[in-house]
Amino acid sequence: MKFLNKFLLLFTFDQEEKLEVETKTTLLFTNVLNFFLFVIVFIEGIISLLEENLFFAGPLLFFSILFAFNYLYTGRKPNSLFYKEVLFTFISLTFTFFIIFGGPTNVNIIWLGTFPFISINLFGRKNGSIYSFAMFLFMIIDFIVLSQIIPGAINYSFNLEILFSIYFIFSFIIAYTLKFIFTEVMLTKERAMINSQNSKNSKEEQISDLSRQIRTPLSNITGILDILGKTNLTDDQRDYINTIHASANNLVNVVTNMVSTSKSGLKPAIEEEISFNLYATLNNTIRLFSENNTKQKFSLSFSADIPTTMTGNAIKTKQIFLNILNGIAKYNIAEQKHIGIEVSRTNTMPGNVELNFKIISTGNIPFPKEYKSEDSLYKNDVLRLNTSKHIQFLELGLTQKLIEQDGHTLLIHPDIEETTFEFGITFKENKQSISIQNLKDKISNTESFYKPSVDIKNANILLVEDNFSNQQIIILYIKNEVNKIEVAYNGKEALDKFGKAKYDLILMDVQMPIMDGFKATQKIREIEKSTNTHTPIIAVTANAFPEDKERCISSGMDDYISKPFQPEDLIGKIKHHLS
Repeated sequence: MKFLNKFLLLFTFDQEEKLEVETKTTLLFTNVLNFFLFVIVFIEGIISLLEENLFFAGPLLFFSILFAFNYLYTGRKPNSLFYKEVLFTFISLTFTFFIIFGGPTNVNIIWLGTFPFISINLFGRKNGSIYSFAMFLFMIIDFIVLSQIIPGAINYSFNLEILFSIYFIFSFIIAYTLKFIFTEVMLTKERAMINSQNSKNSKEEQISDLSRQIRTPLSNITGILDILGKTNLTDDQRDYINTIHASANNLVNVVTNMVSTSKSGLKPAIEEEISFNLYATLNNTIRLFSENNTKQKFSLSFSADIPTTMTGNAIKTKQIFLNILNGIAKYNIAEQKHIGIEVSRTNTMPGNVELNFKIISTGNIPFPKEYKSEDSLYKNDVLRLNTSKHIQFLELGLTQKLIEQDGHTLLIHPDIEETTFEFGITFKENKQSISIQNLKDKISNTESFYKPSVDIKNANILLVEDNFSNQQIIILYIKNEVNKIEVAYNGKEALDKFGKAKYDLILMDVQMPIMDGFKATQKIREIEKSTNTHTPIIAVTANAFPEDKERCISSGMDDYISKPFQPEDLIGKIKHHLS
């Protein structure tokens, strides 16, 4: 068995990029199939040549050359287009030849029984069954018509025709059954894995919310204590304040230790980015809902500029779609449902593939009356406020967090006849190297960001924070150092102000209504690309874990400070980025 395992591993080849498990499995099966068909057809051709039977030797050796070329050239490239289709074409031609003319060993038609296994494993149960039926139909036509009119065609006896027909049907039933069992097992495992991931992420979300809810008021308490400590106080008053300050700091440490301990067993593994076929991934997810459900139809369309394969987190992508489709299946009360999935590319930045997804579900989802709004509201950013209610109703809070992890937003557009779910996901192109021109562009952009230092007293700072108390605390922290501070209550308002005035630095909260800090930062960075400018953005947030900092930096922010913090730490970061 060990020898057989090592032998099969030879057909995986050494791939430079990581591949999705399903892609690896299909590639291995296709390569093994290609190799063995080459061996079988080549041996048949050599036997014909030794017997000086050129009628069989020529075609069979030609077919073996096709299999060899396909195996040695195309089979080593996991992202090759139409590899399966080309191989299947060669197989169909070879088996057609065997059906009509037989072969030098007179057992060639026996291989016809493998055709259902090949077609179903290459193309799935539905398409594989269609191709198998087409081959069976061709075999019947050959028995009845072609064998009588094609010169050199083999004439089968009636008993052999019946035997071969039963043999083919029996092979098809076995192949279909085995594929059905394998698919159900894999889908069950995949559903269990995604449900487990949902459960872990849900617990992590609750813990993060707990930490944020405690840290925000603690930040205000310690901030006021710091400010009071710098005023004229009696010795007793200063002693009281120091006691309160110490107790508050101890409480911060208790919260941090408690949450860190709770998350130690829940923190998900670092997302592994692999090369995968997005179309196949979405198709596999749709199969969970479409098979054995005649009342639910799906359509899937991709714009032409989307690459065949991309690098990203295939599991998270499946998880997002599975959760949304589960919500639709659970709450859409229409008897006949049609769900259309549209995928388009929203940017052409080198190295990244930013895609916009629309899931359009026909039929009515009965949102509660308090969740409904006038149509005019959907023409502006107030849609985000309504979306939060719809997300809560459909139990898509975790899905929203998954989408927001790389700075995108989940929007829901409800209507009487259909509901549209819209969101984005960013992937990476499958490129291992960077061109010289890209390197030049990076150097040019880096140089363009250089600017002279700004004295903190003369700096114009924008504070983006939706909580009034938090605004006042931060302003109290820095007002003695900074003369000009402007305030925005959400990301949308910050964008409006950014377009009308020049700021030397932005203090950005993360969680805000209408538009959060991640999306606002992305929008600001997009604006700056056209002007070759760069405004430092510091995240000021109660999200205090390493992954929170990573998310802030990946969205385009320059620095991060978590609540509660010392005023000197914030002022130090401001001075650092102004210089």
